[in-house]
Amino acid sequence: MWARMKPRTAKSVDALIEAVVRGELDEAQTLRLCTESPELVTLALLAAGKRIAELQQSTQAQQPSPSTPSGMVPIYTKPNTPKRRKKPGAKQGHPGHRRKQPERIDQRQTHRLKRCPCCGGALQRCERKRTRTVEDIPEETEPVVTEHTIWRDYCPKCKKHVEPMVPDALPRATIGHHLIALTAWLHYGLGVTIDQIVDILGYHLQTELTPGGLIDAWRRLAEIVLAWYEQIAEEARNSAYLHADETGWRVNGWGCWLWCFANDRNCYYTLEYCRGSPVLQEFFTEAFDGVLITDFWAAYDSVEAADRQKCIPSRRAGTGRAGEGGSAQRLGRVAGLCQEASSAAA
Repeated sequence: MWARMKPRTAKSVDALIEAVVRGELDEAQTLRLCTESPELVTLALLAAGKRIAELQQSTQAQQPSPSTPSGMVPIYTKPNTPKRRKKPGAKQGHPGHRRKQPERIDQRQTHRLKRCPCCGGALQRCERKRTRTVEDIPEETEPVVTEHTIWRDYCPKCKKHVEPMVPDALPRATIGHHLIALTAWLHYGLGVTIDQIVDILGYHLQTELTPGGLIDAWRRLAEIVLAWYEQIAEEARNSAYLHADETGWRVNGWGCWLWCFANDRNCYYTLEYCRGSPVLQEFFTEAFDGVLITDFWAAYDSVEAADRQKCIPSRRAGTGRAGEGGSAQRLGRVAGLCQEASSAAA
């Protein structure tokens, strides 16, 4: 068929077929293609069908399998599924939930218009009024700086000078208990970064601190809470049942494992470079006299337990493991801090 056509006509027909394949054929080109010959229409439809099949195959190749985790699926391939918003408020017949009124009133203000805000006319005074309670933080917050004068006296019996302890701060600390507790809660409880904490204290609370000073204060705090940390581990070992799980972790770029032992009363975290049975043998110093609830990781079989319960595998592939998430990450940092304090004490 191409041999019977003139070169200029064949070139024009090629341009029409390429426009069909690219999906750029307009109405005028379509009419021209139909008037040429039935053979050209057949050729154009075959080329378009082949192109459509290729596009479908490439699209199916890009579609993730059902076992692909949601985090590994490209965002542009996920369908737009807007979440259905719930109707605000409690259900019909259920009691409503409102913020509790404050128990004290620190100051009172009275507001009354002198003229109408719409037309500016005079107002006729009435006895109608309402109250509204507003809680806010002070506009200017300044730290309280206290100078402690510490008397040092001599003890003839002990033959040395003694002095009282300052109850408002840790030994050798220049910031008080409230500030240390607030910064530790922001970092380990809420996951706020150290640089952000420094900015919050410097701008909003007008307290200048350095990252090194914060870390040093938290290490001293870890020495105090270390006894409670070890008590949680002891109570977990002596509980009637215990869940155990581990998840990957990074410490200064090195791969570690965050181990979690928890029940309804205790939650103990420890950071280890090992995922095997030595960690479990170190934690369970004796046979566990309770129900140990784990997944099918073989290392848990090394624990001598009175009874065992295996978790039910999820049918949906790619679901998250127990222990992962923001809470695990923040408590993992606390566990690492307490372990540093334990190593320093040893």
